[in-house]
Amino acid sequence: MFNEKQLTREPEIFKKSIAVYAPVSGLCTSLHALNSSLYSSGLLGPGAAITSSSNRITAPFEGKVISVSALNYSVDIQSTYGLKCRVKFGSDTTALCAEQFISSLDVGSVFKKNDVLFSVNTAWLKQQNVENICIMTVLNAQRLLGVLPSNKKYIDAGSDALFSVFI
Repeated sequence: MFNEKQLTREPEIFKKSIAVYAPVSGLCTSLHALNSSLYSSGLLGPGAAITSSSNRITAPFEGKVISVSALNYSVDIQSTYGLKCRVKFGSDTTALCAEQFISSLDVGSVFKKNDVLFSVNTAWLKQQNVENICIMTVLNAQRLLGVLPSNKKYIDAGSDALFSVFI
């Protein structure tokens, strides 16, 4: 369980803090506020979410692809410094059978910060009553002191941190 890794304030003692940038622009949302018990309980790791109408989901750091969901709505990535994250778009997207999600990445693909990880037709998702939300969680949080989400209400992709990880 990763609930203890989801921080509400900066730890008093830490070796290093690393900013992890937003993959889309939009309104920052706590994982606790999501309708999914898997995210709100912390079972899928600490992190944060962004309500967004952006069609392009970009890389929050430089790294490589670990896995791409068969339905193209999420990708697991690893930074050059070892942080592993899952970036998923849409609240309940499994029933959509990958329709309107496009990813040209394969396992092992290398990317730079702000490169497109995948794209989605957010207008179509809205018509299907699927919440336009991008969720990013840390997969290897057990190696960290914790993850502190941004306190900003609105964040810009690539230039604002969605959260910081503490080592």
